[in-house]
Amino acid sequence: MLFFVALLVIWEVLVEIIRVPAFILPPPRDLYVSLTEKFPIITSHALITFGEALGGFVLSLVLGVAFAIGVVYSRHMQNTIYPLIVILYAMPKSAFAPLMVIWIGYGLFSKMAIAFLVAFFPIVVNTVVGLKEVEPELLDLARISRGSQFDVFKKIRLPNSLPYMFAGIKVAIVLSVTGAIVAEFVAANEGLGYLILQANYSLDTAFALVNLLILALLSLALFTAVDILQRKITPWSAEVRQLEGAF
Repeated sequence: MLFFVALLVIWEVLVEIIRVPAFILPPPRDLYVSLTEKFPIITSHALITFGEALGGFVLSLVLGVAFAIGVVYSRHMQNTIYPLIVILYAMPKSAFAPLMVIWIGYGLFSKMAIAFLVAFFPIVVNTVVGLKEVEPELLDLARISRGSQFDVFKKIRLPNSLPYMFAGIKVAIVLSVTGAIVAEFVAANEGLGYLILQANYSLDTAFALVNLLILALLSLALFTAVDILQRKITPWSAEVRQLEGAF
């Protein structure tokens, strides 16, 4: 909090000293005025962007984990479909946004589809790594104990994959917000991306920066929520122990 206060003070001083035009870099007080005057509009559009990002993320989480399990247990999927996913991820997602509007429509689901495409790959890759990176001794012990494939998955592979999975989820949930904004830039009449475009068209830099700050806070809040959830679900992981100082 002190860092942001200091940043705002430095920002205000620099604007006053350099005399930057307000349409290029408005002072912080202009951002505050814009936020208070248009708070109801920003809130309603922020909820729309939040719904698009969260819907795409949840879809990527469900399908990504299912696909990762299929890749680990099916050599056919690993050799055929998995490389196609890698190629798909390498393509620019903004190029898919107009196609999604044509295929799905102009509404909510086309934005969720772009958010899904952006967030899908990190979850798949990290979950695959976590399911595969299992100590051979544990698998040998499971074979000696005559454990079934389901027992190995439930008691060994899945717990081992959770820290990797959460690493992918943290990346994916932030990228889902980016995907929703990209989709709104292409075709939308609501959402924070739409407000940013409208602010740019009218040269309202303060309002555009306010929306960008709201996006940053939204991404930070989602990331923090996932981090708290990770600490609750996987308190034994090395990352959580290091953060909490328990060695």
